[in-house]
Amino acid sequence: MKLTLSPAMLDSLDRATDKPDWLIARLAEIRAGAAPYQLLLGNQESTALEELCAMNIRFDADGNVLPEHQALDELATMVMENY
Repeated sequence: MKLTLSPAMLDSLDRATDKPDWLIARLAEIRAGAAPYQLLLGNQESTALEELCAMNIRFDADGNVLPEHQALDELATMVMENY
């Protein structure tokens, strides 16, 4: 799977907790390059990324995604739609 990440998605992933080493390395490679920011993922990596996003998304009292977590929600949705 090839995903094109927005700068907001990259920033959100940088702030995410419990990132696996492979993702940390890939994010560093992506940041070193120029836009468009593309992330290549295998099946297991796609699943791991979606789970990481889900673990780091926070909601308000009404169940809406907090604005600062919207990019992670969009990324999780993109992974699921392309899986």
